[in-house]
Amino acid sequence: MFEQFLHAFGYPEVGSGVPLETIGLAHSQPLQQFVDEVGSGLFAGGFLSLVSKREQTEGFGGWEDWLPKGARLFASTAFGFLAFTRGDDLWLIDTQYGEIVESDFSLAEFIIDLCQTETREYLREPLFKEWQRLFVSLPFDSYICPVSAISLGGNWNLSSLQTMKAPIFLSFTGQLFAKEGDMPAEVRLLAE
Repeated sequence: MFEQFLHAFGYPEVGSGVPLETIGLAHSQPLQQFVDEVGSGLFAGGFLSLVSKREQTEGFGGWEDWLPKGARLFASTAFGFLAFTRGDDLWLIDTQYGEIVESDFSLAEFIIDLCQTETREYLREPLFKEWQRLFVSLPFDSYICPVSAISLGGNWNLSSLQTMKAPIFLSFTGQLFAKEGDMPAEVRLLAE
């Protein structure tokens, strides 16, 4: 079922995956099928992670306040695009733009959509490849962030990027878009 994903991103880095139980999603059949067929961990040099050590982050810097109870991080990109689920549903967070979307994609559809050229460009894979040529690897516990943040006038120029440990990155971006802050996140629900 996930041949297209393997073609686009290859197999995960050895030792970068974690069991679904570790992130509280042992009951998710779609994710179990993905792990059985492809594996879990960091893909494409850390550009993308599914059920990896990156998803073991303690706390989400306030982003969890926007999500339904029990939502767990199961996937992310190097630039902090996050995917959460309670097992079958899907919530997406673009931490740089403060956008939270309840998606109507199934988890399998989402994973397959990650392979599409338009999606990979939206998630800034070409920029990651440029960054990777200079810095080679991204630690599993880090994200890449523009300095200054996009919402504070930053840009996606290669020279403005730096790595940031996951808890610091999530806390920083979570505070920028806090519910009681000056620019709360924009939430789009299916019912709307």
